[in-house]
Amino acid sequence: MRWMSNMQTSRSLFAIPVDEERNTRYLETRHKAVELFARHGFSRVSMRDLATCLGITAGSLYNHIDNKEALLFELIEELYEALLDGARLVTRRKSAPTARLHGLLEAHLRLHERMAAHFRLAEYDLHCLSCEQQASILTLRGRYEEHLVEAIEQLTGQPAGATLRATMNGIVSLLNQLPAWVGKPQAGIGARRKLLHEMVMSMLQGALRATQAADLAHQEKPPLQRL
Repeated sequence: MRWMSNMQTSRSLFAIPVDEERNTRYLETRHKAVELFARHGFSRVSMRDLATCLGITAGSLYNHIDNKEALLFELIEELYEALLDGARLVTRRKSAPTARLHGLLEAHLRLHERMAAHFRLAEYDLHCLSCEQQASILTLRGRYEEHLVEAIEQLTGQPAGATLRATMNGIVSLLNQLPAWVGKPQAGIGARRKLLHEMVMSMLQGALRATQAADLAHQEKPPLQRL
């Protein structure tokens, strides 16, 4: 990550920590920032609001970050790199296609339990970033989606076309948002995980059937009707 390479002491508030005390302060600071953005909406939080939340003056905040967009970029980047790390772990297990797909979905949903605010920023505030920053995030997201696409390819034995890739883009958005829509059942966190997993699998199966039907209909049309 870009923020992990930022070792300048003038930006120690958000730079990578080097000892336990700074590590604790670093995590608390980022947690406060991401929760503030997620709770009020990134565009509604001013630099003064952010400084007040962190317990520092607005003027001194500029000693730690260039602007709040830079911090938002770091937080969303952090999320997709965490998703990629989880996907790589699942892929390295060399599981059967079905187990691999279930593992990818499970890893995504579990990450939501500890990075829910990050997911909210990624889905609702990405547009607040510059075009260059958005492109960088979308590249990371594309690399993550490729893990899901490859799992589907293994299951179906067919190469993924444009329709399937677009479908998987929608499934990732669903995975990013769904846990925030579903309340906590009385049965506990285990039951909630199972419910979410079953909901995603049901929607994924329906989306794949629709995708296959659309591709088949397209192939059967005479050339002029495809235009």
